[in-house]
Amino acid sequence: MLPMSSGYMSFDFKLRRALRGLSYPSAMWNPVWLSPLEADDITDLLEEKVDAEELYSEAIAAWNGAESTGLTDRSLEFYTRFYLPDDILTKVDRASMMVSLEVRAPFLDNDLVDFARRLPAKFKYRYGVRKYLLKKAMEGLVPQDILHRRKQGFAIPLLKVLRHLGRAEADLEIMSAGIANQFYDRHALGQKDYRGFLWCQQSLLRHASGAFAPKI
Repeated sequence: MLPMSSGYMSFDFKLRRALRGLSYPSAMWNPVWLSPLEADDITDLLEEKVDAEELYSEAIAAWNGAESTGLTDRSLEFYTRFYLPDDILTKVDRASMMVSLEVRAPFLDNDLVDFARRLPAKFKYRYGVRKYLLKKAMEGLVPQDILHRRKQGFAIPLLKVLRHLGRAEADLEIMSAGIANQFYDRHALGQKDYRGFLWCQQSLLRHASGAFAPKI
């Protein structure tokens, strides 16, 4: 019943994602929060039962194998091992190479990462403040409005845009077009948020046809 906003990291988006993840064991929270589809949706798409524990087995192993048992450190282990190398850093590398730029991430220096990993979680997230120790160290060097401004990614208004791209007309063997179009219909009507899946699908279909992904 909650209206679905297309704004960046809107309240309803965070609430829906939080509730989605919390319906699973804690070891699956992070991959479920970031996944384009839930395990049940993937089952419908593939027309074959998908077990969530098998689907997220690598993330579960990283969570259970973390040196610290705290939620913050275990979550950081997931982001360090999966989200950064498989998503964010990959995108930065591709985007920078496309325009012949050399990009470096100084906070990913090996020694600095090892130091940060050894720090107690209270220096990373404290009283609702993220990157607590870094911000304390930068006080007086970086303006306060920059140091404490809201985090902002490079997301495009995907939820809104994908409502107007239309259904995928091609039928690939790797997916069920019928179920995929049902996902689109629910998304277009504002009933569900399938932006991650639909973007991947549109990009895949255009790649298969020799065209580029939708330009925003």
